[in-house]
Amino acid sequence: MTVDRHRFERELGAGGIATVSLALLVLCTGTPMRLLAQCPDGSPPPCTRAALRPAIQPTSLAVLYFENASHDTTDAYLAEGITEEIISRLSEVGRLQVKSRYQVRRYRTDATTNAADIGRQLAVARIVTGSVRRAGNRVRVTAEMVGSTTGDVVWSERYDRADTDVLSLQEDLATAVATAITGRLLPAERQVLAAQPTRNPAAYDAYLLGRFYWNKRTAADLVAAAAHFEQAIRADSSYAQAWSGLADAYVLFLPAEYDVPGINPDSILNLAERAARRALALAPQLGEAYASLGEILEYRMQWVEARAAFERAVALSPLYPTAHLWYGYDLMVWNRWDEAVREMERAKQLDPLSVVTTVSLATAYDGAERRPEADAMFEQARQLAPDHGVVLYFASVHDLYRGEYERLAADFARLARSTGADSSAAAALERRLRDPAQRSAALRETIDGPGRVSWRALVYHALDGNDRMIQYLSEQAADPKRADFGSLLICGCLGSLRADPRMQAVLSRFGFPRP
Repeated sequence: MTVDRHRFERELGAGGIATVSLALLVLCTGTPMRLLAQCPDGSPPPCTRAALRPAIQPTSLAVLYFENASHDTTDAYLAEGITEEIISRLSEVGRLQVKSRYQVRRYRTDATTNAADIGRQLAVARIVTGSVRRAGNRVRVTAEMVGSTTGDVVWSERYDRADTDVLSLQEDLATAVATAITGRLLPAERQVLAAQPTRNPAAYDAYLLGRFYWNKRTAADLVAAAAHFEQAIRADSSYAQAWSGLADAYVLFLPAEYDVPGINPDSILNLAERAARRALALAPQLGEAYASLGEILEYRMQWVEARAAFERAVALSPLYPTAHLWYGYDLMVWNRWDEAVREMERAKQLDPLSVVTTVSLATAYDGAERRPEADAMFEQARQLAPDHGVVLYFASVHDLYRGEYERLAADFARLARSTGADSSAAAALERRLRDPAQRSAALRETIDGPGRVSWRALVYHALDGNDRMIQYLSEQAADPKRADFGSLLICGCLGSLRADPRMQAVLSRFGFPRP
């Protein structure tokens, strides 16, 4: 007899499952067990679903993103950076249970849910909110903490400092929050709260701007991010996080979906690797820098070394979503799609609103032949950022490979507009892609479009079949360094072709490892 486990759980209910579990323990041991003498919330069994939820720890909290109250909207990076630094410092206090910045990011634009309700949703005892206002060379930060059960304000403070004093302001604010919860800090706790990645306020400000632009993920923003990281390093050459950020910016100049113009791949890789290794020399336990190095080594096709760097990155920084994301790409190269999906899902869990992570998980589902999940994830990416170039590029790749030409017409036309194409020309292209009689000719006209090698290969696959695509890739493999074959791999189209001896030969010539 087979049992539908999910139906069984629904019909039996949480209390029934707990009772059956206890009965099985008695049958197996012959001795009555006292494991369920009471439910986690202190009530007697059978336990309700509410009772089975873990009790909220009194030292748990979430810091919501502070509001930018400045008249200048460009100061948003400062409010964001201060919030993330407060979260990072409080997370180092062992007696506190702090939600990560990625777990609270979804509430940034939610003006309808009050702090107490958010606290209950996140299962934390306290919520910290605040605002940042810069006026001239002064910065004012106001913060308050409310209890999740009552909604009452249990602590509040205002800090008014020179903008060159932001680093000590963050230390004082984090210390005050931690003290309000614990009552009294231990010397070791005060020490971790006082730790500074840099003592130079100009370097710190430039670093915050670098990360702010890097997270936007457009060609122009990546160039701006690199400039700000370089500025931070000029102000403080011992700033490890700035070196790691610079490596991250440089390495993202390479993917076709960003299409940063006028770069020399070899020179950029050299600069990126120098920056990553400098970061590790300054901070050997910096997981972010290992992730940077792993991505660089992938582009150098040093697969074994890249994998080791990514494994080190996720071990040192298990809550850093980019480490899981890039490790997932590495596992795709090794044709380990199930593991790649798990790493991507972990990145998505850590940073649920990241456009890049959402698109990456969708491509992983494609490669793992999990089409319904890929379709759903691409749709979610479109909803998150309908006009973002990365979303439209990978969605177009997905549409083309799957033969979804109606969707392709819409996605590719929007991609053309986002990259500066004339609106009337984009509209004409969209009409032709929708028309079966004109579709083939329209597709051939896009063959030199975004993605270079990968897009052309997919057009050949769609119009001429596997043989033509493999022939083209064989020709490109003569000079692997100029090909963006990585984006072709992650689009999932090789899933059914990896067993073809001709494709295996192509992969070998491109330098991909044998799984």
